[in-house]
Amino acid sequence: MKTTHQFVLTDEYVADAQRLMIAQNKTLKLLYQTWWVWWLPRVVLAGVIIYCLSHHLESPAAVLGVFLVIHFWGQWFGRRTMARARKNTRTKGSTTVVSMNDQGVDIDGAHGTSHLKWLAMLQPIICPQGVLIKFSRLAGLWLPDHALIEGSPADVRKLLAEKVKDLAATSK
Repeated sequence: MKTTHQFVLTDEYVADAQRLMIAQNKTLKLLYQTWWVWWLPRVVLAGVIIYCLSHHLESPAAVLGVFLVIHFWGQWFGRRTMARARKNTRTKGSTTVVSMNDQGVDIDGAHGTSHLKWLAMLQPIICPQGVLIKFSRLAGLWLPDHALIEGSPADVRKLLAEKVKDLAATSK
């Protein structure tokens, strides 16, 4: 069985891949995708500022106000950094072809070709819209179902299930 994905590295593709990789890493998910990490401290800080101002404590209120501004700036800076990383993708606009068969995963991209044996791959993430193949905790390759040119989404999932099951059995 062989499956082939072909996709162009567009802004949308890179943003989707970045979002999925962040969602799979607990620390990054906490920092980038959890609303209460950003908003709960802001609400508490605003409450403390209001308390200080109501009790005529202007100096602590000013310091806490600066902290609040820095907190908003930090979130903006984080989003800007993510956008800059997407913008600086070296292979943007190029076409990548990923083929999977019984021997492993072959990747043909703008800067060369590579072959990944099944033993070297971490547990893939199966999503309703595609598959995220992980090379490390922070590196992976997003294979959307709409990019399939050979095989079907069911074939991709079946091949991964068979190979990952084989890997789990050989590692025990």
